[in-house]
Amino acid sequence: MRPFILTLCALMLLAGCQTEPAPTNLTLPLRLLNFWEQTSGSLSLPNEIQPYQFVAQAGDAIRIRVISSRAISLMLLDSNGALLAQGTNLLEATLTTGGTYTVRVQADAATTYDIGLGYSDRPNPADYTPTPLPVTVAVPTPTPPFYARLGTIIGELVSGQNRISQFTVPEERHVYTLAASAGLILNLRMTRISGSIDPVIHLYDPDGNEVTMDDNSGGNRAAELRNIPLTSDGLYSLQAWGGGFTGQYQISHDLSDNPVAITPAVNPQPTVTPYIEPPLLPIQPALTGQPLDDHVLVLGAIERPGDFDRYPLEVSQGDVLTIGLLLAEGSSLVPTLEVYDIDGAQVIATTTLNGLALIAGLTASQTGTYTVWVNGQNNTTGGYVIGYGSGWSFQDNRRGLTLPDQVYAGELNQPGQRDSWGIDLNAGDVISAALSPLVTTLDPALQLVAPDGSLVASDDNSGGGRDSLIGSARAPVSGRYSLRVSAIGATTGSYTLIWRVVNLAPTATPAPGLIPILSVDDQVTGSAYQFYRFYAPAGIRVQITVQAAPGSGLDPVAALLAPDGTVLAEGDDTPGGLNPLIIQTLPDAGTYTVRVNGYLSSGPFSLTADQVVE
Repeated sequence: MRPFILTLCALMLLAGCQTEPAPTNLTLPLRLLNFWEQTSGSLSLPNEIQPYQFVAQAGDAIRIRVISSRAISLMLLDSNGALLAQGTNLLEATLTTGGTYTVRVQADAATTYDIGLGYSDRPNPADYTPTPLPVTVAVPTPTPPFYARLGTIIGELVSGQNRISQFTVPEERHVYTLAASAGLILNLRMTRISGSIDPVIHLYDPDGNEVTMDDNSGGNRAAELRNIPLTSDGLYSLQAWGGGFTGQYQISHDLSDNPVAITPAVNPQPTVTPYIEPPLLPIQPALTGQPLDDHVLVLGAIERPGDFDRYPLEVSQGDVLTIGLLLAEGSSLVPTLEVYDIDGAQVIATTTLNGLALIAGLTASQTGTYTVWVNGQNNTTGGYVIGYGSGWSFQDNRRGLTLPDQVYAGELNQPGQRDSWGIDLNAGDVISAALSPLVTTLDPALQLVAPDGSLVASDDNSGGGRDSLIGSARAPVSGRYSLRVSAIGATTGSYTLIWRVVNLAPTATPAPGLIPILSVDDQVTGSAYQFYRFYAPAGIRVQITVQAAPGSGLDPVAALLAPDGTVLAEGDDTPGGLNPLIIQTLPDAGTYTVRVNGYLSSGPFSLTADQVVE
């Protein structure tokens, strides 16, 4: 009798401590919510519960909206299961701490619904219209409504002075003002200083019309506007964005009476659409059990104490693997990272050091499915980012396009990183490349990788000591190659890289020169159009290319629109591929628009617009 009474008391005590009703057998498997993305779901039984999980920061003002034919009950819980807010079909709350949150969706009858998560104090980036409506302001004010739509006002840009600022949360946008007179020429550049930001800039005239924009024209992921004539007196505005990432950046600009001379870059492949390295996309949520892809990071979370996540890997005997886990911002998780072989035996396990759990250089002893497990020590919970790679790295850094006989400086400041430098070659070109560490803490390796991802040449220590040297490598095809720099083991540090042409393949005709105007990495859904604007003078020839990311399944379609909105040219498939190419002489000076969509398809792509100089 006594054990029964003790058990009954324990159950009553547990029930009294709960902050909200415990899940029942009507609770469905956990799903993830991503900000500014709509998700569809269904409830098959009355009072069935569908939980969703998301990671947010302290101070975030969130809004959760459900569209359904029935009343939907919403409950917001913190990482400890405490009820924070509730509502019917709509829930808004300001979060006091960062971490992992849960939303429970419940109805009194079976129904289908759409659910969306967003911020209540900032606009949805997808809501920007292709042509912003002009806002007439009789006398400019420090913070007119137009700026509030673009982001947080930071201050004024002064010609010749650099502005340094920082994005502290993802999707943050900053707005700067620029007082100018008609007839002046603007050159402006936004570069990354720290963090993972991918700078993007939009320039608007005093009436709120977009003049031009850019993402990557400056090289090494820098955004740059070149020789933009300002046609009106007044207060221009610049929107700066980090591509959805956090970090520090710098804006430099100059206003002058005359355009700056620009040396065209030679196009090494005039008759073939050049390969463009696929863009680095924002980190996407992953469900437990989802396979990991080579050098593709995904977001996961341990929501409840005692939970675990599982990720399978297909390996071959002798493969060298590196697996890394980074804590999400504000996460309280103390993770254990474990690897099990095809027989279920543990191969290795590790924990975090300075926010990173790393298994570097693991050699697979069997062929089959290995499994990576993530769980929280001491019942800790929170978000994390995980990835794996073949070789000694799991995380990619894009470093931009390089030229021969120039020394480039780089740094691997975290174990498991890999730098990727672009290099354009013609079939038959023979090059050499040398890599030298600048510190004793780095033991680097160098690879030359073809446009299709195949390895052309590699080296570790042939240059003497820890220097890497590829003495001679021949390009099998024309396109954009990558010089990849990774670190053996868990080493880090700075280095220099240089490559030289040993022998150029003969070309039938001189290649035209190209001056970058616009370069963007983005993605498009199957039913949407994307619009990108650039300013150009009258009479120049432009070359516009849209490249689907390899393996994405996107069949891109492009159109060039004149300043008055009429279609000047359209492009779909080119000989030998599905990527469009448009070459067009522009009739008038003004802001042109490139329209991109997918033909019955969706996916990531890269867009470039260049001035062709014969």
